[in-house]
Amino acid sequence: MKKLFFSDHMVSISPFSIMFAILFILGLYGVYYIRSVLVLIFLSFILMVALNPIVRFLNTKVKIPKIPSIAIAYFLVLLGFTALLGALIPPLAREVVQLINNLNLPFLQESLRSFNFTLQELSNVVSNFGGGFNVVFNVVNMTFTGVFTVFTVVVLSFYLMLERSDLHKKAIWFTRRTEYITQFKDFIDSVEVQLGGWVRAQLILMLSIFTITLVSLSLISVPYALPLALLAGFLEIVPNLGPTIAMIPAAFIAYITFGPVMCGIVILLYIVIQQLENNILVPKVMRESANVNPLISIASILIGLKVGGIMGALLAIPIYILGRTIFSTFIQPKIRD
Repeated sequence: MKKLFFSDHMVSISPFSIMFAILFILGLYGVYYIRSVLVLIFLSFILMVALNPIVRFLNTKVKIPKIPSIAIAYFLVLLGFTALLGALIPPLAREVVQLINNLNLPFLQESLRSFNFTLQELSNVVSNFGGGFNVVFNVVNMTFTGVFTVFTVVVLSFYLMLERSDLHKKAIWFTRRTEYITQFKDFIDSVEVQLGGWVRAQLILMLSIFTITLVSLSLISVPYALPLALLAGFLEIVPNLGPTIAMIPAAFIAYITFGPVMCGIVILLYIVIQQLENNILVPKVMRESANVNPLISIASILIGLKVGGIMGALLAIPIYILGRTIFSTFIQPKIRD
């Protein structure tokens, strides 16, 4: 046992403590090194949580075997997503093109023409290698990476749903004590309930903000209401901050179309929507479904944005829910004891 002296006090440090500290630091480094893999696993778990109620309903109520139930759940999500894109993309594309033309920005139109020219002469650019080849390579690489990521998340979530009922038994890899396995089961159940509530609450909030924004902008005849409402609904995935960010393009369009008075009306409208969100929608939907305080959600998103960029901001609240559940399940009982 090694002894260290500080002033008149003697502190004893056992070899076990030193070894534990070293292993803990190495473990943190290992987690950081495989962080991209952990993100994929976490995304897969969130997708499992979102689809598992459908699978459970089909499997227990309709009596469809589990694998076909999972396949049907994926198909329903894909069908809904495809139908949504089919309904929104044509009018959205028309309004975006009309917006670009009405802005009458020469440099933007010139950039679009240059982009079209570059695509037409792509074979010449590639044959000359250099920067053009790097651009093409980066586009192909990003496309492959995106497809591989989606495929990995789908496959992982499939196996998670397939083994959901026995998922807690994987704790036997680390311990055979029954109380720990039971505690791990409670942890998984609690995380699923809370993350499932967060997913449902987030979808409800996004749809609500999209609908309210679309109807409000249409009533006051602000052009391009559909893309502006889609932007507001999408940015609702960043609670509390999203409506503020979405207000900027709406106010800009109102200003260049109708002048400063309408710009002020649109700003006032978005402030009202944000107050409606903060005081009615979020407390009613998010707190009841996921029990996440708005102040904590803003702090989590800002920290996630600083640490992990856009992906960090998107996963900030689910990670907070995960950490909160780990504390309440494994740490808090020991503190009470």
